[in-house]
This record gives sequence, C-alpha cells and structure tokens, in this order.
Amino acid sequence: MKAFTGIFFTFTALLLLASCQQESNNQADDELMQGEGIEVSDAWARPGAEGRMSAAYFLISNFNDEDDVLTNVEADAAQTAEVHESYEREEGMMGMRAVPQLDVPAQSSVRFEQGGLHVMLMDLTRQLSEGDTFQLTLTFQSGDSVSVDVPVRL
Repeated sequence: MKAFTGIFFTFTALLLLASCQQESNNQADDELMQGEGIEVSDAWARPGAEGRMSAAYFLISNFNDEDDVLTNVEADAAQTAEVHESYEREEGMMGMRAVPQLDVPAQSSVRFEQGGLHVMLMDLTRQLSEGDTFQLTLTFQSGDSVSVDVPVRL
C-alpha cells in the first residue's frame, strides 16, 4: 500500500507541475499578443578582435498578424553580418551554416542563442570589448527594419 501511495503522490505532483508550466506558457503567449510590430530584445554579443569574428544573440518577436521573413542583417562593427545556425552533422560533430532567409511567424518569437541561431559578425571593423556597444539592423521582407544597440559581454 505504501508503494501505491508513493506512486500516486508522485503522479499527482507531476500533474500539478505540468499544469503550472502550461499556465506559465499561456501567460507568455498573452504577453506576446500585447506588443506591436516586430521587436528585438535581449540583445548581446561576444567580445572580438578587430579583423576577426564575433557572434550576436537576441530575441525577435513578431506581434503582427502576418508572417514575415528576416532577409538581411547589418552591423556597424563588422564588414559582414550573416544569420547562421549551428547543427549536428552526421558524424556527431557540430557544424555551422548560413541561413539566407529566416521565417518569423506571426504572433511568435524566434530566439538567437549559443548553439542555435545567431548572427555571425565577420571581419570586425573595430575591437569589441566587454562593455562596448554597436548597432545591429535587421531588415524584413515586409520592408520593416529594426535597429538595436547591442552590448558586448562575456
């Protein structure tokens, strides 16, 4: 009987935890519905030496009722900026490839993060040290353009 009570308690706790998680996700969806246009938030980039590379990370939120596509990225601190994604290759090694266009569905967010989508900053035009900032501009198929100041941190 003790084993049954323990299993029942564990199952009940897991159900309660799952319902709390679902409520939390719904709250995030409600918050998403309250914005306007396309917004970029939580931006940051890694330090990098002039002439070398760095990477930028952020969150794109599309509050519009229509899907959009990220078609171009520019940075005032790099000769070239491209959307890239990390992926696992067949032999289990990690690889990286360019993403020429990125879908940003309506009423959703796309996170750029380490080990996933990111903006590669190539041939930096200046040293990027912790505490510096630079401007990143994202252009979308709809014609919208969003610029954001990106802080450099570790």
